[in-house]
Amino acid sequence: MSGLNESDPYWGTRALDFVDAIDRANTPGEVANLLAKEIEQAGFHAYLIIGLPESQTSSNNSFKHRILAKGWPIGWTELYVKEGLAAFDPVPRYAAQTMDPFVWSKAPYDPVREQRAEYVMKRAIDFQLAEGFCVPIHTDDGPGSVVSLGGERPELTRSIRSAMHLISLYSFHRMKSLLKTKKLNDRVLSPRERDILAWIATGLTSAAVAEKLGLSETTVLTHITSAQRKLNAPNRIATVVAALRRGEITL
Repeated sequence: MSGLNESDPYWGTRALDFVDAIDRANTPGEVANLLAKEIEQAGFHAYLIIGLPESQTSSNNSFKHRILAKGWPIGWTELYVKEGLAAFDPVPRYAAQTMDPFVWSKAPYDPVREQRAEYVMKRAIDFQLAEGFCVPIHTDDGPGSVVSLGGERPELTRSIRSAMHLISLYSFHRMKSLLKTKKLNDRVLSPRERDILAWIATGLTSAAVAEKLGLSETTVLTHITSAQRKLNAPNRIATVVAALRRGEITL
């Protein structure tokens, strides 16, 4: 981002003003609105903040679950999920391989051998997504995430790319922080229920959990039943799965 203030002080100032504004955002919705408004000034009308898949063969449902924020054109999400385009999209594939931001058209693929990848890029044009800018975000705790901005004819000067890089990074981290806070506030299980389910998730029996925590097995079973009711789960395994999906527990 060394070019942020070098060639166009206007975009350098805008990006820094955006950082100040995003730090004051109190909800994920505010972050999304600020991001959409800012990128529009550079000709982008769509954005996606999403975690990268563990593999390119992840299911469509997995794609939906990985979304942190989405401002895609009407119909594009439905088509993308229905036709399983996530498995062929060259943009997230390249994002998983590089640390550097890039324009969509630089994502490598062979249009002859990879006709589905070519199809993804061409179908995107039908939704006024002819070009875009992707910011990979890699951490030590997973496959990483991306902020992807799209438009029909976005401006992609060096200063704008630098500004979009900074704006994307701050949007991602603020969004993730607010979503984490919301998830914690949305918890329905008690600390003891979460503790017990976390041990159950490792494969321990109720008796083993009871011994581990210094409780009676009856008490452990009572907490499991309570958690099952709160999560509207039909059995113990489903209760653990629901708790994991909601972020009540982690492995």
